[in-house]
Amino acid sequence: MESREKAGQFMGLTLPTSRESFKDMHAGETIYVIGSGASLNFIDPEFFADKICVCVNRVGLTLGIDDFYTVTHYHRDAMIVAGERPYLPVITPAQDLGAGTWEAASHVPTERNVYLFPTNRQMFGAFNVERDWPEDPHSLVAGPTSLHMTMHFAAYLGARSIILAGTDCGRFDDLSNFSDYAIGDNPFTVWEQTLPLVANRIRAMGINVMSLNPFVTPALEGHSFRSPSVSIN
Repeated sequence: MESREKAGQFMGLTLPTSRESFKDMHAGETIYVIGSGASLNFIDPEFFADKICVCVNRVGLTLGIDDFYTVTHYHRDAMIVAGERPYLPVITPAQDLGAGTWEAASHVPTERNVYLFPTNRQMFGAFNVERDWPEDPHSLVAGPTSLHMTMHFAAYLGARSIILAGTDCGRFDDLSNFSDYAIGDNPFTVWEQTLPLVANRIRAMGINVMSLNPFVTPALEGHSFRSPSVSIN
């Protein structure tokens, strides 16, 4: 019998022949978008085992999730995830957006499970959701972090509801990222300002967008949270 990897399918995810084939692939379903915030320290990764997950950068690998989509601005991360999980789809811009300048074509990933999507240019803090949102229905938005594109890809998949996990834009108990995840630049002010604008654009499509709180109430059960605009406990 042909293996599921050889057949291009694993745990319900497929490797289609074109990027356009992802459109509405999970129409009407709930999709979890997973970032790298420290709130994930309070969620057992097994929680995501039976869910449709779209993970930022190397998050899926680090959490040890079996089945996930990856969305990343970084061609390096795309190649790493694609190499370690050759049966899972990896979504990345046609040109690398991680360093502020577009990467040379010779460095574009060529793995069969990598799908290159057209995007706007990387604008970082100058990102404007209305101006930069693509008119092409088969393009994805590029914001100051891979999370903007990840949210848009979940909508592209046809989500009825998008639940964000680990998209903290701040520090839980003085930690910016969950355990074992490499700490990078964290321009929380820019993220905190722009991510709700992307969420509102997606909500205008009729899609629910909300965040997963691992605690009983927003009081966080005594844990502290600090962001540019919020201080709890």
